[in-house]
Amino acid sequence: MFPFLSAQRLDAVLQRLCQLRWGMLAGGLLLLALCHALSLQLPWWLLLQALATLAVLNLALPWLAARSVAVRRLLALGLAGDVLVLTELLAFSGGAANPLASLYLPPVLFGALLLPPRQAWALALLSLAAYALLFGWHLPWPLAGDDAAYAFRLHLVGMWLTFAVSVLLLTLFVSYLMTQLLRREAALAAAREAQLRNEQLVGLGVQAAAAAHALSTPLATLTLLCDEMLHEAGGPLRDDLLLMQRQLQLCREALEQLRAGSSGEGEVQPVCRQLAQQLQGWHSTRPQVTLIRHGLLQGGPAMRLDARFWPAFFNLLNNAADAAGSGTGDSCEVELTVAVEGGWLRLDIHNRQGSLSAAQLQQAGLAPLDSDKPAGLGIGVLLSHATLSQLGGELQLDNDPAGGVRACVRLPLPGQSG
Repeated sequence: MFPFLSAQRLDAVLQRLCQLRWGMLAGGLLLLALCHALSLQLPWWLLLQALATLAVLNLALPWLAARSVAVRRLLALGLAGDVLVLTELLAFSGGAANPLASLYLPPVLFGALLLPPRQAWALALLSLAAYALLFGWHLPWPLAGDDAAYAFRLHLVGMWLTFAVSVLLLTLFVSYLMTQLLRREAALAAAREAQLRNEQLVGLGVQAAAAAHALSTPLATLTLLCDEMLHEAGGPLRDDLLLMQRQLQLCREALEQLRAGSSGEGEVQPVCRQLAQQLQGWHSTRPQVTLIRHGLLQGGPAMRLDARFWPAFFNLLNNAADAAGSGTGDSCEVELTVAVEGGWLRLDIHNRQGSLSAAQLQQAGLAPLDSDKPAGLGIGVLLSHATLSQLGGELQLDNDPAGGVRACVRLPLPGQSG
């Protein structure tokens, strides 16, 4: 039995078996027409009655499924019906000597794959008993004349037909089950990666909380010292102290946001207005970076951006600025393109220098990597990727053929689908 098949997938398997059964019914009618053309004397009405019984069973299975009958019970009922109807057909057309007797194998294999062991064994024993019964209870195989060579050729043709049908059935159905297995394996691999990422984030959260607690006192001390020095300093030193004061204020705000959990939401307003407000604060920390805007520059869809989005967004901006060379103290440029695409808000952050290795592209967002400037990939990308995933968004990093690295951020727009 395939344990990976959930109830929903078992419903799909039941439907697939019903489709195969309709195909077998069509093949049975075609075979009866061929036998009639060969002038074989068969009990036509009895054979048609057996096929009609199988058709009624195939119609009843979806009807019972819609009335909450267990799917595995319906699978067992359908496969047992296949065995019994095949036995009836063979009994009216030569018994065990009929080459179509090999068609007992597909239902037995399907039962071994889909049913619990007890039911699978019961189906196998039913097939063995039915096949054995055909040796003693059957109508003779009628031929037009007593030509033994013709009878042998007809038997060989029947064996080939049986083999062809069995191969087609087994290949179709087993391939379908293997496809389901591969999909499940892919889903499990994605779940394991997500679990690993979540475990890393939990560890980072604990460390961040400890760091926030440890930094609060030194920041308060530095703020007091900076305020006292401002009363006495003048000239260029005063400008440096004012910059230091602003930087300390940003550190305190970051700790307060961390302490509050960063789970609040902003006001509903156009996206470009929110970007302008947030980027104004970011510019004060990176004055040497020139941000070049493209695409949507004003207005945009009105939405409420979660407060957790901004740290993730600024991590990517900082990575791009570092890759562009701001860490050296020189002025640099970073490009930001804002667009709305089919129910998604898209923000492309592009710097024209550096590149990511194949290993970094493969692991981006899945594990923290050593920052290798100018690529600028580190723990910030992991945090940004996890945050955007929680918000229903996506993050993709690519090397630009013209040079540099492009980070593509996509967020779903409320009330729309992409």
